[in-house]
Amino acid sequence: MSAADPKVRRPALDQLALGARLAVTSGRDGWGRLLLTACGVGLGVALLLFTASFPGIVHHRDQRLYTQNDTFQDEDLPTPGDRTVLVAVADTTFHGTPVRGRIVQPEGPNAALPPGVAAYPKPGEMAVSPALADLLKDPANQLLRERLPHPVVGTIGPAGLLGPGQADFVLGGDRLSVDTGAVRITEFGHFSPPKSMDPKLILLNAVGLTVMLAPVGVFLAAAARFGGERRDRRLAALRLGGADRRMTARIAAGESLVGAVLGLAAGAALFLIGRQAIGRIRLAGFSFYPEDVAPQPAVAAAIAVVVPLMGIGVTLLAMRRATVDPLGVVRRSGPGRRRIGWRLMLPPAGLALTVFALALFDPVNGTRGSLLVAAGVMLTLIGVCTLLPWLVEAVARRAGGGGLSWQLATRRLQLGSGPAAAAVSGVVVAIAGAIALQTLFLGIGAQYEGITRDVPAAGPYQQSVSFPGGAPTADGIAERLARSAGVKATAAYTEFSLESGTARSWQLPSVRIASCTVLRGFATLPDCKDGDAFAVQGPAGRPDAEPVRPGTTVHAAYFRGAGEPAPFPLPAVTATVTAVEGADPNGRLGSGLLLLTPAAVPAEALRGQPATVLVSLADGLTDPKEQLTTAVMAIDPQARTGFPLDNTLDPTYLAVKRLLTAGSAVTLLLVSLSLLVGQLERFREQRRVLGVLNAVGTRRRVLGLSVLWQTLLPMALGLVLAAVGGLLMGAVLQYAAGVPWNVDWGSMLAMSGIAAGAVLLTTALGLPQLLRLMRPDALRYE
Repeated sequence: MSAADPKVRRPALDQLALGARLAVTSGRDGWGRLLLTACGVGLGVALLLFTASFPGIVHHRDQRLYTQNDTFQDEDLPTPGDRTVLVAVADTTFHGTPVRGRIVQPEGPNAALPPGVAAYPKPGEMAVSPALADLLKDPANQLLRERLPHPVVGTIGPAGLLGPGQADFVLGGDRLSVDTGAVRITEFGHFSPPKSMDPKLILLNAVGLTVMLAPVGVFLAAAARFGGERRDRRLAALRLGGADRRMTARIAAGESLVGAVLGLAAGAALFLIGRQAIGRIRLAGFSFYPEDVAPQPAVAAAIAVVVPLMGIGVTLLAMRRATVDPLGVVRRSGPGRRRIGWRLMLPPAGLALTVFALALFDPVNGTRGSLLVAAGVMLTLIGVCTLLPWLVEAVARRAGGGGLSWQLATRRLQLGSGPAAAAVSGVVVAIAGAIALQTLFLGIGAQYEGITRDVPAAGPYQQSVSFPGGAPTADGIAERLARSAGVKATAAYTEFSLESGTARSWQLPSVRIASCTVLRGFATLPDCKDGDAFAVQGPAGRPDAEPVRPGTTVHAAYFRGAGEPAPFPLPAVTATVTAVEGADPNGRLGSGLLLLTPAAVPAEALRGQPATVLVSLADGLTDPKEQLTTAVMAIDPQARTGFPLDNTLDPTYLAVKRLLTAGSAVTLLLVSLSLLVGQLERFREQRRVLGVLNAVGTRRRVLGLSVLWQTLLPMALGLVLAAVGGLLMGAVLQYAAGVPWNVDWGSMLAMSGIAAGAVLLTTALGLPQLLRLMRPDALRYE
């Protein structure tokens, strides 16, 4: 008989088919179990598919960033022609929402169109993104409408936006020039090397993704175990009927495959539904187009293979005691004790792996070390998860006395603590990881949050505005801004670095040009008249700077205007002066700076240079930052308003923090849903027991409290494990990041309270199903 003979292959296939038939032909209970399994596995698969889409999302976002990179200026600007266009930046921020703005002025009939724009808006008109159009329509955003008073004549399409939530506008201009800060380009989009991420943030990302994905694995394993008791009894009966262990394993595999395949289909459906809705979601300030959210094919194929294999593996592990002998069902009367040795080894092994990463790699300065640390975190979380069933069993075995509801709960846990512990294992893993992640956040965040400038806040000016190309008319701009509502005083100056034929910018002093009145606010001047020059003497001198030689021909460094910068001779220093502490909120007054009056520098040297206007606002303004920004953009949309005395957050750190926080919230929501699904399945498993208790007169309140105790005890023990494991991981991770050990006890208690609340809420949501099952007809058995 050949190996290809169907008679040789059919027994294995028949046994798999028998398992599938048993799964779908077990009546209403069988279909209910399959639907619960499909829901549980589907939630996990959906999250895995979204995670697998992350590389694609990053790729598409990089492509869109490439398209939007339209103001990159090369060393040699193209000459004006029929394909060139002048582009100037007009970005702003309104109540924390960044608004990307561009002013465009085509120089020829064949000038390239901005991406997403059908036609160039006329001067004074603008095209806006849908998100900005919604902001402008909001009655509460009057200041934004005053800031952008231009008529809207078009809409920016998806080709020109990072996402549907990006606020963006393209304004037509007719007064742009290279000397006033515009850039001449021949096409939109310019490649620039991606900004390298801080290695500490790489470590934070690796740990955060591990913490978010670990509960998914626990959840999938628990979902694959749904209906385990009924399946064990059925397989034990098949063993009694003559099936050997291999046949039983194949039948069990057939049953698990049905639930896993249905779960894969449900997860794919949830993913497609969620992807269509993602365009309306704003996640931590980010938004995405549905077509950009697509899993990597290889990863999606791996999910399609791993999830059924996980279901089969968990099923085989769960049925070991039921298939040892044909009467394995008797295990229900006296379960064996769980072994503690290998469980205790996992958390130290995870921490040891992290220490190994610290010893051989540098997780703060290398991606490989960060990934190894993430593997150590994953192993530690798995160890915490495996310790929970043993701990629940050990405590339940020693529990005694108490009320009737407590006795019912502890007896149920003594008979089988696995389902109850598995129900809260996902929450425990999520909270342990969240505590570790929060501890790492606390250590790393100290380097990004709460950093104050070393400038006294009691100076005359607190705000700073930069006007590109405004140096020739700096005083006029300052006077116009001083007439704006809420502005108390202004001071204008122009500052730039110098170069010469033999010296670079770091070898020569910088110059700050302003009137005598403004210069007196920066330094203690003995006397001042137009044409004077003063050298600032301070403690922070530059040892490599050359002494100032009057008459040396210099020119502006880093010049971005048209043509070449105008050369001029350095004037003779009238006097050496001392800077006034706190006079400039930008904090740049120090040794190596020349204070020049306008007559000391030829007017041509100011061409193409920005003007800086310091601002002092009146007291009592309702929204001073927004009012000042609106007044500034009314003068020049290209101007940038800064608040140097305010604490600022690194944008990359802020984006990572928001994304990980949002991801943790989504993970906790998923775990809570899985807890509810698992609880409904446990109620179905206990239907006959509940029917017996109801038949002998047990009150519903007692049964409800017993279910609550069955959840509270594993949850309390799990939170203790989560706190200990999370703190240990957090301490190791803080050491890995090179930050001092610190714990945010308030956040840890808050996260534990949220987890406990989620468990209690899901338990309460399951009580109606419990009451419906407490009926005498539950005793009927076929």
